[in-house]
Amino acid sequence: MKMQDESKSLTSSKQYINPVLFVACFAGAAIAIFASVSLYPGFVEGQGSGRTEVGAIQNATNMSSSVSNSSLVDFDSNVEQIRGHLDQAVANKENGNTTLAKAHTLHPIEEIYSSIEVQIDTTDPSLNQSLSSSLSQLSNMVGNSTVEEFRTKALDINGLLNDTVDKLIPAQEINDSAFNLMVVRSLLSVADNEYKEAIENGQLKEVVEYQDGQAFISRARLIFNESSPLIPNEKSADIPEINGFFADLVNAVQQKSNPEVVSNAIGSIIHEISEVTGINEENISGTGNDTSAYIPEIRNLLNQTLDAYENHNYDQADTLAIRAYLDNYEFIEAPLAEQNRTLMETTELMLREDLRQLIQTHAPIEEIQEHVDKINSNLNQAEELLAASG
Repeated sequence: MKMQDESKSLTSSKQYINPVLFVACFAGAAIAIFASVSLYPGFVEGQGSGRTEVGAIQNATNMSSSVSNSSLVDFDSNVEQIRGHLDQAVANKENGNTTLAKAHTLHPIEEIYSSIEVQIDTTDPSLNQSLSSSLSQLSNMVGNSTVEEFRTKALDINGLLNDTVDKLIPAQEINDSAFNLMVVRSLLSVADNEYKEAIENGQLKEVVEYQDGQAFISRARLIFNESSPLIPNEKSADIPEINGFFADLVNAVQQKSNPEVVSNAIGSIIHEISEVTGINEENISGTGNDTSAYIPEIRNLLNQTLDAYENHNYDQADTLAIRAYLDNYEFIEAPLAEQNRTLMETTELMLREDLRQLIQTHAPIEEIQEHVDKINSNLNQAEELLAASG
């Protein structure tokens, strides 16, 4: 299974609007010009992307304005993960593999969207409804649509994602190279975890997770390439080195190398991002070797989930449950699997699927409490194993 060619990536990245245009006397005309640009320039082979064009306008940004709001980085990363799933869904549909295409349409719905839905709905309920509905429609189209119909629907969803980013992430962040590099870091960290689940002893165990890793690395690489023109000149000497590490990473994934090789390549990219942004490498990597903070946060989110559910705020409870898994448990899966794979997989299923199923079917609070207690019992075992492994 080969890495998708970035030049054929289904989804374009977020459109950037140079803030200077807004103070120009002909702002309306300028905005109209930008709006006329295709939302999906990355879809056609050889075609440039929105980030690159703006990079030519805005050569550099103030690095000191980097990620003051990590929640925006997480939000943007989740959007990019959805884009990655769309890429893989279409690729599998084109290859006639409807099973894998279906999986990649369901993952955004089941694992990602609930993490960003509340923010979108608060800002624009109509947009939230359109995006949520379109994701479900795409999943329902997998087996009864042509490739062209499926691709067109995926492109429509990408347009809604562009609108989402425009409305929820300030232009000053979108046009900041440090912000974008932190999104790259986030995507690579998730890809690292997905790859560790997919490959064992050089053998492919989990196809969907392998494709997830491919997709997120592809998105990270595309964002880096599009953001490179925004990196200040005094830091631009690091760009070729990072590109080289990305090439090594893509090759390692294509060869289904051991996870340690992939992790080392990702670590090299993160180290260089640290050099470019001036942000501490441990902070950039997000996880580092210390997993001790994740389990307490999972417990905290599970308590909040119970509180929200007891108050009949089912949507919030679902969002909190997915945050416990996606933003925390995923980062301990790989080290926990090294100690006890059965415990890791059982707890993953309890968090990722079973708990959300109970919430969505409005099970009695006592049943959910009992399930959370079982999760916490597993987390106690996980905490001991991880602490002992150092």
